[in-house]
Amino acid sequence: MTRARAAHKSRAPLAAAAGALVLLAALLQGRVDAAIGRSDSASPLLYLPSGRYLKVVSLGFDGILADALYLWSIQYYSNYRIEDRYEYLEHIYKDIITELDPHYLDAYLTGALIMSAEARRPDLALALLDKGIERNPSAWILAFDAGFLCYQDLKDYARAGAYFEKALRAEDVNPQVRRFYAEMANRAGDPRASLREWIAIHQTATSDYVRAVAWNHVRDLKVRIDLEGLAAGIAAFRSRAGRAPRHLDELVRAGILTSLPLDPEERPYDYEPGTGRVAYGGSRVLGR
Repeated sequence: MTRARAAHKSRAPLAAAAGALVLLAALLQGRVDAAIGRSDSASPLLYLPSGRYLKVVSLGFDGILADALYLWSIQYYSNYRIEDRYEYLEHIYKDIITELDPHYLDAYLTGALIMSAEARRPDLALALLDKGIERNPSAWILAFDAGFLCYQDLKDYARAGAYFEKALRAEDVNPQVRRFYAEMANRAGDPRASLREWIAIHQTATSDYVRAVAWNHVRDLKVRIDLEGLAAGIAAFRSRAGRAPRHLDELVRAGILTSLPLDPEERPYDYEPGTGRVAYGGSRVLGR
């Protein structure tokens, strides 16, 4: 037997198995589509085997089967005649497709998008993305997608920041992720942490645009933090002396502040002794 014929013979079982698998996927899709066509119901999906079972019977071609089911799912969830099509959404993406191929990033991202944007189930989307993050810790896009969902849809800025922080640990992460992380710290009520991040972004920026954006955030955050610190110092002085300080220098002499901050233009902040009100004489770039 020649080497070519031997190689052909050794590949024959694999080719047959692959063909059988594709046929299995086609038959599975045909049976489900036929059932749905008769009833416009998602109930036939209840009988789809779990991903673990399909992984066993796929003869090692679980990736091909995951591809087939993924492509079918996009078509299926585009059929708006099926009113209850979202009932087994988690089963399809979390229990079947991503069990067949735990590294199928598109399945996690597309499934999460359908869950959050169409089914209005961000809880399912985050559970699917959490699974993807656990199985693919180097894929920063999964943690970023989860963080963006918490930021945009849930307005849960602390949780969003935690996801963005996970994304930052991955290699080759997009630099924009750090900007989202910095902003989430501010929105979650920690402007000092946000300021530290924006200063670092400003110092390491490689483009004038990013450097300018970072400086705008640094400027506004510095003003906010300085004014809050001065207001707290004035309140502490009033509590001790029974009056507002006549000059801000009194806060330093009283040991309440170690020094007086200057505004971004290197000028003292405006102060009204009669009211005890401190203000910034310039304008905040981002208006907040």
